[in-house]
Amino acid sequence: MLISENLTKKLRSLPSSPGVYIMKNIRGEVIYVGKAKNLKKRVSQYFFRKKAGIKTQHLVNKVADLETIISSNELDAFLLENNLIKNYKPKYNISLKDDKTYPYIKITVNSNKNQDYFPVIIKTRSFNKNTGEYFGPYSSAKAVFETIRTITKIFKIRTCSDSKFNLFAAKKKPCLYYQINRCLAPCCDRVSLKDYEKAIKGVRLLLMGKNRQLIGDLKKDMEKYVKDLNFESAIKIRDKINSINIISENQIAVLKNEKNMDVIGYHYENNNALFELMMIRNGKMLDSKSYFFKYIYLTGKEMLASFLNQYYISKAGSENLVPDEIILPFEIAAEDKNAFVEYFKKIPKRKIKLLTVKKNKDKGLILMVLNNAKKNFLEKTSGKPEDAGAGLNESGNLKKEKLIKAEKILRTLMSVLRLKKLPHTIECFDISNISGTYPVASKAVLKDGIKQTSLYRKYRIRSKNTPDDYAMMHEVLFRRFKNVVGGTDPMCDLIMVDGGKGQLNVLAGVKKEYSGILAENDMPDIIAIAKDKNKNSGNKDSGIDKIYLPNRKNEVSFSRNKDAILLLMGLRDEAHRFAVTYHSRLRSKSVITSDILKIKGVGRRSYRKLIGAFGDVNGMRLASLEDLAATTGINKKVARLVYGYFRELNEDKIRFLEARKKQRERGEIR
Repeated sequence: MLISENLTKKLRSLPSSPGVYIMKNIRGEVIYVGKAKNLKKRVSQYFFRKKAGIKTQHLVNKVADLETIISSNELDAFLLENNLIKNYKPKYNISLKDDKTYPYIKITVNSNKNQDYFPVIIKTRSFNKNTGEYFGPYSSAKAVFETIRTITKIFKIRTCSDSKFNLFAAKKKPCLYYQINRCLAPCCDRVSLKDYEKAIKGVRLLLMGKNRQLIGDLKKDMEKYVKDLNFESAIKIRDKINSINIISENQIAVLKNEKNMDVIGYHYENNNALFELMMIRNGKMLDSKSYFFKYIYLTGKEMLASFLNQYYISKAGSENLVPDEIILPFEIAAEDKNAFVEYFKKIPKRKIKLLTVKKNKDKGLILMVLNNAKKNFLEKTSGKPEDAGAGLNESGNLKKEKLIKAEKILRTLMSVLRLKKLPHTIECFDISNISGTYPVASKAVLKDGIKQTSLYRKYRIRSKNTPDDYAMMHEVLFRRFKNVVGGTDPMCDLIMVDGGKGQLNVLAGVKKEYSGILAENDMPDIIAIAKDKNKNSGNKDSGIDKIYLPNRKNEVSFSRNKDAILLLMGLRDEAHRFAVTYHSRLRSKSVITSDILKIKGVGRRSYRKLIGAFGDVNGMRLASLEDLAATTGINKKVARLVYGYFRELNEDKIRFLEARKKQRERGEIR
């Protein structure tokens, strides 16, 4: 591979100290962030290793610039890398988007020691040891609700808030939950504090997974009731034991001891990867969650190290989210492992062991997680886990064929249009206005041949309100290039304007204006597209748009390469649709607004009050006369005027539609 002179100088001057390296592409975008114990040694391996893997070569071919940040030690580099990945979201790093707070089950504690208190069981996402006992975490709120529902069914613990508890206590009448046998009604003294605390103890044992101990305690109580001939109470406990036994059968005990650990499974194919994380608390499987990543060009070790950093550092301060042991599917680099372990050594009660599959005795557990990782990977890529083998091949081949076809079209464009580089990103600009009124422009974008609606932009023309498409096009293109200079919108590979040679000359002029500001490598190729005027002529190329290049008199001939021109036509149609939609919305909004202000007796002050109350004109249209009159600052006269205005509009519309219907019936129109 060819390395630029500037990049070669930077590689030679790299320090041998720990730190972070930031790789950038030709457009100055950060595409990869990494850390190293020795920056010079680590970064040089990317560029000068004789047997570099395909993934490494793919990444390095995109690197045009490099920055480094020296740190005092490995731990600082470890934390800095994590922060930079979250900040830049580089294309070739894995980006873990799971930053949500996990739900817990909480048993509240008495904050006022002088009063009797009946604890409540609730779902919560906050964690404060002083306010209660916490169990979990759970990956879904649904799992929490189901667990609480089961607990209330067995132990009949209250789930109401303290305010509701006090309300029913004052009424001395229990709520519906008592009537359906789901609550012991401690609010109305239907249960003693001692018996309630006994039920809470049972809930605690159940949530901790100590079902054997719980059943043993209940059996003792049942035997006691039988001796006392209290068969009704004994039957209730027997039913409770049966319910707990059913739950115990559904719980998966994966370890004989009561360890807290996470087991990570991994599956990788076709540059896509999936990590399966199984959470085991007190020896039982609590939950399992999948993390899927597309188009990854890192090695397995790099991916796993990045996943560990992003997942666990964000949860370092949370109880139960960071276990005592993490079982990995394979070893990671020694420096990555050391930095990770050292970080958690500095946090109280957060010492972690990183073990691999080979060093873990429970092979069945590892196999289960790996199988789950493969199954969930196949579901993501094929959607048919039952047809795992065929599904993956079919999906993989389909995706591969699509990417190959897109790249083939882009290479055709590069050849036919004589572009200086492959047009990975193509932008098309269009103008929409009626006689210069409400002028707008739009930008539609293709990335690797696929629509990228998140990159679409709409512009409101500021400089012209007379019909001058060239001046409007100049304004929007000038603003586009200005955004590149300002660093808010990176430049694309190819810009296309709708309109023909005149618009192309405008684009060329704007490009020339910025030629002294932007580097030549940052400048895009430019073309124009114009609709075929002889669409129905019967010619074999009829209906195919014309593409024009700078400094060329005739349009470009695509001959048999119809897919390439159709791709550009589709992009032009998208830009046109986006511009027209925006223009129509502005126009309709402006017309209705100005018409309301023309109503005699309705001024701008009244209009602002109504907009503030109803949000927009549509809200005003749907409001009743009473709602309009109740608006602060609006008297009944103004309310009647506005209400009557919208009713007349509806009546006019109905009359118009009825007239059109009669014309169709008479055959006057189609």
